[in-house]
Amino acid sequence: MHKIGISKKGKKKVKGLTVALVIGHKKESPGASNKKSKVTEFDFNEPLVKDVACLLEERSVNVSIVYRDTYRDLPAKINKAKPDLIISFHANAFNEIASGTETLYYRGSVKGQEFAEKIQRAMVQEMKLPNRGCKPRSVDDRGGYLLRYTNAPCVILEPFFIDNDDNLERAQVKAPDLAEAIADCIYKAY
Repeated sequence: MHKIGISKKGKKKVKGLTVALVIGHKKESPGASNKKSKVTEFDFNEPLVKDVACLLEERSVNVSIVYRDTYRDLPAKINKAKPDLIISFHANAFNEIASGTETLYYRGSVKGQEFAEKIQRAMVQEMKLPNRGCKPRSVDDRGGYLLRYTNAPCVILEPFFIDNDDNLERAQVKAPDLAEAIADCIYKAY
């Protein structure tokens, strides 16, 4: 696994696929959190992304892990890697009661919607939380800027509600299986 800008040498590309895995927040701005455990989106997603990357690299898929500097610069940073597919990892938060799994894609992106539907099915099957569905976003919606200004099909994963204690506990237990389900879906879809 590698960060953008660091190339891997000597590894034969079997699949010919490059995937950008985006950690949706950063250490200094870690996203939503769980009141009880203090686990943040960044805390949960950084190791999840690394696990997905390892699983994909075992299958000879080229992976770029993207850390966010600023949200406005994120699409350009991702585009520099010239990925075929972009997946941004997040977790929902609302009222400590809301529950479920959803995937966001850019309204009008046929490939984005197709992949969103595939990965949504895989996450719902693994997480066994309510299916909140795939949701199209426009540029002004939450997540829409990233979805609109990246060059490749892009989806935003929201596999659970981090502020819901039961959802977070399930996600922590299921994290290895969730990583496998996501990696498998990416590999089979492309």
